[in-house]
Amino acid sequence: MPVPFLGEGFALGASVCWAIGPLVAYKGVEALGTFRFSMYRFFTAALALFLIAFALGDVHLDNIRAMAYLAASGVIGVALGEAALFQAVFLLGPRRASLIFALHAPLTAVLGSMLFREAVMPLTVLGLTLAFAGVYAAVIFRAPTEKAGGVYHKAETVRLGFVLVVVALACQVVGALLAKEVVDEVAPFFASFMRTFAAAIAFFPVFLVFRGAPRAKANAHLHIVVVSALVSTIGGMTFLLAALASTEIVRAVILSSMSPVIYIFLMSVFRGERFPVAAWIGSTMAVVGAAMAVLA
Repeated sequence: MPVPFLGEGFALGASVCWAIGPLVAYKGVEALGTFRFSMYRFFTAALALFLIAFALGDVHLDNIRAMAYLAASGVIGVALGEAALFQAVFLLGPRRASLIFALHAPLTAVLGSMLFREAVMPLTVLGLTLAFAGVYAAVIFRAPTEKAGGVYHKAETVRLGFVLVVVALACQVVGALLAKEVVDEVAPFFASFMRTFAAAIAFFPVFLVFRGAPRAKANAHLHIVVVSALVSTIGGMTFLLAALASTEIVRAVILSSMSPVIYIFLMSVFRGERFPVAAWIGSTMAVVGAAMAVLA
């Protein structure tokens, strides 16, 4: 008996994981650096995902087509996309980079519905528009107490920063579309393993170039790496792939993109951050729009 809104539940699970992820990872990133932390996280997640898939009997080594698509999705969408986004955030700052990168969600939804010939109702389009307008408001109107870091407002870095964030956006869209093509042919944990393992292999040269020296002993922060891998990579990626396999790409993308809204709620409750009223209005718009799109 099919479970109603199962794919939508998976997508919300991915969104929750990606909202919690930065709260878990920030100390590890601060101590190890973004590239070193990501490299450790990729390999930790890949190993754990393979063991889980093997234990469940879900290793599909005979499906070469699915493995190739998922590996390409991991290299493009995870490794290259994350490397480009890291550098874009460093050059542009998190706010400007986030505003551009957030476009990946509506682009993925629109292109995905066209490529996979999914029927989209007018109410779904309205809900999609409202949801992403709300997400944008949630991203733009951040708490004044939120800290930022990096190299900002230098004329020589702005152009490269914009190029890199557009590259990251394109990689994210292509990676999601490649995964959607085959994700229903294999189990979610094995699909996540293929993407993460391919990303780890592809990310390794980037790590060697940009790793720098750690600011603290790695052993002291391995528990953060493990928890981050569990939440962001294993949880978020597996939930997203399960959502793509279980529901239309438009619904999966809309609900998995609610992490800024969930992040605002978490930061307000657990960190005492005071966000502007406009951010809460945007969050409400996003929730209403997502509900309209899903229930249409």
